[in-house]
Amino acid sequence: MQIENDAKVINERIDASFKRLPNTRYQINVVFNHYSNTFNFLMYVAHPKKRSRSIPLHTVETDDLVYLESLVKRIQAHTKLTITYTGFVGEKWPSNLRPIQKMTGVHEDKQYLK
Repeated sequence: MQIENDAKVINERIDASFKRLPNTRYQINVVFNHYSNTFNFLMYVAHPKKRSRSIPLHTVETDDLVYLESLVKRIQAHTKLTITYTGFVGEKWPSNLRPIQKMTGVHEDKQYLK
């Protein structure tokens, strides 16, 4: 099953990138690429005395939100890292119709613009 393979690849790469360094912030970022209809999974690593970086984990070749929701649940069962969403303004989870990404303004995505 494809979802099992995607979850396995992402979770293995999370484990390889998660070093548990003190004073370091780790989070998973899911980016919706509207042009190629894919979901990109990245690990954001920020340390106060080092340059922050995003480590590419995996690209899922679909734009199906039901598939994404099931995949995110499998990742959350594996790790307790915070998961943020970029490019999902106006999109809702299929199971409960809650917004995936909080809107910061009128059709704006200012998650990383500080």
